[in-house]
Amino acid sequence: MRRIFICAGGTGGHVYPALSLAWELSRRAGFDVWFVGTRRGMEGRLVPEAGFVLKYIRARGWDRSWGKNFFRMASDNFCGFFQACALLLRYRPAGILCMGSYVSLLVACWARLFRIPVFVHEQNVFPGLANRMVSRWAQRVYISSEDSLDYLENRDTIYLTGNPLRPNVLGWKGRTEEARKLLGLNSQRSTVLVFGGSRGSSLINHTFMKAWEELVHLNIQVIHVTGPEEISRVKEFSRPFSGQYFVYDFLGEPGPAYAAADVAVCRAGASTTFELLWFGLPAVMIPFEKATESHQKYNALWLKKKQSAEIICEEDLTPRTLAKAVRILLQGRRGEGGELPGKAAEKIVDSIIEFFQKG
Repeated sequence: MRRIFICAGGTGGHVYPALSLAWELSRRAGFDVWFVGTRRGMEGRLVPEAGFVLKYIRARGWDRSWGKNFFRMASDNFCGFFQACALLLRYRPAGILCMGSYVSLLVACWARLFRIPVFVHEQNVFPGLANRMVSRWAQRVYISSEDSLDYLENRDTIYLTGNPLRPNVLGWKGRTEEARKLLGLNSQRSTVLVFGGSRGSSLINHTFMKAWEELVHLNIQVIHVTGPEEISRVKEFSRPFSGQYFVYDFLGEPGPAYAAADVAVCRAGASTTFELLWFGLPAVMIPFEKATESHQKYNALWLKKKQSAEIICEEDLTPRTLAKAVRILLQGRRGEGGELPGKAAEKIVDSIIEFFQKG
């Protein structure tokens, strides 16, 4: 049985697509899939829960400012570089699948030296620095968006596949009434889904609660996913609107929420962007201003070309601008949804199998 390492870490935007690929590789290709990540990221919880082996190394994103964070970054990556070498020498994987982050870069450097095949998947429209570097020597590079071609070299190795989405998300497309019944929603009201990515967003939470004063008179209901740190505050706020305002700290299976909603208010991470496309769900997108190289803005602009969306930069976000954008989208119609994301994992695994079959 061939062993393959998947390098993914940090946020759900890296980890969830990696898990989708891991399940497909295990089920169809019979690979022994192991993950490589850090102890700080979401992989530390999600990967073991999914039943996969997770090996830890130290790694941090590049900090361009001088200070203690710079030296912590340099120290962690120096140690992680040699930890990655030890993992490859000890376990000798047949291939490396890099999903981005500095974990990917550290492992891929040694894979190149040891002539281990490297595959890259880029979730965002604007590829991250690690993936841009690794893609120069990778055997195959899989991209989620056609726009990513503008930022990568070696086009002969690039395949447009889409972004792998979780099966428990994909399966809810078109099941609006069933989803609303499951979540205890009123089928006669329009539904607004509010969330801030895998870790929540204090900015979105606070702004939407203030915007609610301008929206409460409409015939709408809210699914508000707050993140773990602000669940108590938002629940307290929602008490007067019982039966109209539903609060969760986290949704491990977000498919029903997407299916039930008419409009989303959210960030513009890679997984979020492609989930919105899959469901054809109109969205007010608020790109995270501090996202590396402003990659969330590229995601939001790309989605707006595909379907109904409003983009509000953080500096322009107020309760009034948010309420206005929600009202505009509620007046429109939900799209049919995209087809590309639904087959992404299958396409990538087909390509990896083909590579190994060719020897």
